[in-house]
Amino acid sequence: MERIQLRKQLIKCCVFAISQLVIVSGTFILKSEKAEAAGNNLAISIANDYVNIRNKPSLNGKVKGRLYRGSAVYITRTYKNGWALIKSGNFRGYIKKEFLATGTKARQLARKYGVKYITVKKNVGALNVREKTSKKAKIITSIGSGESFYVRKLCGKSWVRISVDGEQGYVARNYVNLRVKYKHPVSIAQVKAEEKKQETTTKKDTATTKNSTTTTKNSTTKKDSTTTTKDSTTLSEETDNTNDTAKKKVTGSQIANYAKKFLGNPYKYGGTSLTNGADCSGFTQSIYKEFGYDIPRTSLEQSAYGTKVSASSIKQGDLVFYQSGKTVGHVALYIGDGEVIHASNEKDGIKISKMNYRTPYCIRRIV
Repeated sequence: MERIQLRKQLIKCCVFAISQLVIVSGTFILKSEKAEAAGNNLAISIANDYVNIRNKPSLNGKVKGRLYRGSAVYITRTYKNGWALIKSGNFRGYIKKEFLATGTKARQLARKYGVKYITVKKNVGALNVREKTSKKAKIITSIGSGESFYVRKLCGKSWVRISVDGEQGYVARNYVNLRVKYKHPVSIAQVKAEEKKQETTTKKDTATTKNSTTTTKNSTTKKDSTTTTKDSTTLSEETDNTNDTAKKKVTGSQIANYAKKFLGNPYKYGGTSLTNGADCSGFTQSIYKEFGYDIPRTSLEQSAYGTKVSASSIKQGDLVFYQSGKTVGHVALYIGDGEVIHASNEKDGIKISKMNYRTPYCIRRIV
């Protein structure tokens, strides 16, 4: 009887041992242990720069994307071999657990890396942004229903200090929803697209520098310096006529489509570079400069340039201006379908918003 029981135990042990081994190409490898459900646990990347996300829980898995330091995901399963199945929206993949902070540590890091923002409640028509935490305080501007803005500070239970296109003001907390945004995984396709974009930008900057050097060299030749006043005057007139002809052919649609090429590029106060950084008026000025129009530098000056039009007759390429207090403080370019593109702030850079994300002050047409 004891022998029979011993034999049964031995058979069970052998079956268990074999179940943990799988033969692949004649080699024994350890079978992945059954995954343990981890629930929707928040995890924050603690990689020095980024950690690769793979299509299976192994270093042999194909790289699907990257999770940069401070980015957030949810762990749905963990494996005894040190891996975790993560998700972020529709994105799924596997990461070594050693690169993820969970539990209390994750919650601490979430406060560090999470970006708070408010969204105006849907049932609110237009919400006033004020200079101080009082309903009697001066109104800086008004923001639209469903629009989102970054939080600068929570001021008690009644007010929130927010940033609107780089300026700060206060909104009543009971009219907004408070949310937190994190960086998320980046797919390999996105990584390659960004690398290609940067490579193209570098080539363009190099070509521009080269052409500028060539132009400077040519302008200093002896032949150019001895050109008669009559000839230079004639050339100037011909150039002006050419520019006027080119301007007549420009459409608002062309301007809007050109502006959208720079979506996502950086914001820089005082800047005018479409690739390396521009502020709101520097962005619109540089867009129009590409088509031969020399418009003023600041948003206040631009708001008096061109022809004033109504919101009902707005067209692509028109400039939309917004007030800050009693003066114009921001400008955007209308791209159609009720949307504008503008250099908003250092976090968002050049972005697309609804035209009524703030209450427009006036609209000007250049072309």
